[in-house]
Amino acid sequence: MQKAIPVAAALLAGVFGLLGFIHNIELQTYDLRVVATARPAAPAENVVIISIDDESIRRMEPLLGRWPWPRLAHATVIDYLSAAGARVIGYDVLFSERDIRKFMVADEEWTGEESDAALVASTKKAGNVVHIAEASSAELADPARAITPDLSAAALNRELSYTICAEPRPTLTPPFAALADASRAIGHSFFALDSNGALRRSSPIVQVGERRVPSFALATSMIAGAIPLFAMENDRGAGCAMLIPWRGPADNTFTSYSFYDVFYSQQQILEGQTPGIDPSLFRNRIVIVGATAEGLKDVFTTPFSSGQISGPEVHANLVDAFQSQRAIVHAPAGLTVLTVLIAVTVVGIAGAYLNAWLTGAVALAFAGLFAWQSVRLFSRGLWIDVTVTMLALVFAYVGDLAWKYFVEGREKRQVKKLFSRYVSKDVYNQLVANPSLAALGGARRHMTVLFSDIRGFTTMSEKGTPEDVVKQLNQLFTRMVAVVFDHRGTVDKFVGDMIMALYGAPLDDEDHAEHAVQTALAMIKVLNEMNQEWARDGKPQLDIGIGINTGDMIAGNVGSESIMSYTVIGDAVNLGARLESLNKDYGTRIIISQATRERLKGRYDIHPLGDVIVKGKSQPVAIFEVKPT
Repeated sequence: MQKAIPVAAALLAGVFGLLGFIHNIELQTYDLRVVATARPAAPAENVVIISIDDESIRRMEPLLGRWPWPRLAHATVIDYLSAAGARVIGYDVLFSERDIRKFMVADEEWTGEESDAALVASTKKAGNVVHIAEASSAELADPARAITPDLSAAALNRELSYTICAEPRPTLTPPFAALADASRAIGHSFFALDSNGALRRSSPIVQVGERRVPSFALATSMIAGAIPLFAMENDRGAGCAMLIPWRGPADNTFTSYSFYDVFYSQQQILEGQTPGIDPSLFRNRIVIVGATAEGLKDVFTTPFSSGQISGPEVHANLVDAFQSQRAIVHAPAGLTVLTVLIAVTVVGIAGAYLNAWLTGAVALAFAGLFAWQSVRLFSRGLWIDVTVTMLALVFAYVGDLAWKYFVEGREKRQVKKLFSRYVSKDVYNQLVANPSLAALGGARRHMTVLFSDIRGFTTMSEKGTPEDVVKQLNQLFTRMVAVVFDHRGTVDKFVGDMIMALYGAPLDDEDHAEHAVQTALAMIKVLNEMNQEWARDGKPQLDIGIGINTGDMIAGNVGSESIMSYTVIGDAVNLGARLESLNKDYGTRIIISQATRERLKGRYDIHPLGDVIVKGKSQPVAIFEVKPT
């Protein structure tokens, strides 16, 4: 039955793994690994960002008015970057329609058509500009704006050589036709969000009708000459998406320049001045131009604690990943099954040979090792599920713990309960904490034995009914056993109406003789109290005789392999029994031997009774009476 626990744990974890909230927990562990393995120690060298930020919006307004600016402003920045030797210019601003406005620039009137022409001319002249297109959501689809068959943008007309799956989209809104035709490539802006709204995946290619369109980052990387490494997955509704190998959070991951500063630097160059921003900073680099100003930017939730990130920074992360051949692969389900089986097997083996605490330590160690390994593999591009495996580990341990408590523990508790009836509470607690103290199996010990026999039991048996006799006898034994336990004694056995108690076994007790004598005096006191109660109830009264001896005895298990008991044997034990029987001859209640008297440390009312030769002994033994005070 215990062997079935790991199997049940594995199956239960597998069932839980199908639940949505467990998948969300796995995504949280994914985010933790993203943060743990990100290395944004310094800004990326190959990708820079030009931000249309709040400062640019404010400073450009006196020159060109409020946003959206005339396309002439964007043409100016493209001219600057082209002359600076930018490797690729990725323009993350959608110009879907013609500009029909009129505006003034340096006291000169411009029409929207002239401004559009300037942007088209700058794009065509640069020859390395990638413009963005919007791959709309189904609920935003407008068939009237679907991509037209005669659009001649290079990235839309050539068949992509990649055979990876494409995310189907209802429409694609590209730049206006002349700009699309002038572009080196066009890339879509669609991102796949997880169920909790976080951005962890990107769709490298979308399918719009018969056309396959690359993402903005993919198109930019392809123009830059990269051969992107794809790790596609179609998991839990993720569609044809790839996991984003984040380089780092929004801050300081990529070098960023303000749009206004770049725009103004181009004006300085045209006027023969030294530009505020050195054009060499953009030489042979991939430049992403996009909006980061509040109210203009697309905002996405990332795995990083810093939270949101803008669209241009997402594109920059993807371009950097494509350029450096980094990708994250979601491990196949078979690997998760394997780790689950290993986890439950480890706990199952540990549970079969170790106690609950050590089994828990093994499970905890395995969990730590597995978590460390999952982070290590993630840093190498492999995302292995940890939640289901951890659940299996927990279920296996809880199952083992329940088995130990309810099945094995029940048997142990029964044994402990029985054993606790034979020894005092202190002795019982020590033995449970350290069973080796019992030294079971037989060992010579210097200890004290006490025999207590009832006087008048035969007469009481003849006069009373068996039920009354047993009831009164049980009352007496209950009180007497409690006295033994109160003085660190162990009840060895009951022989008819006699109690045999041990002191100094199974645990060591330096004051075993002292405790035995104190037990005898307490027994007399308790018996007197019980006799008073019995007298009031009209029941017969009893008396007891007690013999105590100290010496070397053999303590241990005695019996057969099937039935045994813990007891003591030896001459010293026999002498204790003989001393008890001498109480009848001397009219006493408590008789102790010389050996016991010599070990006493307290003050007692002790009277010598002389030397006697008991049965089985050839040498006389000095004996003493102990009187209650």
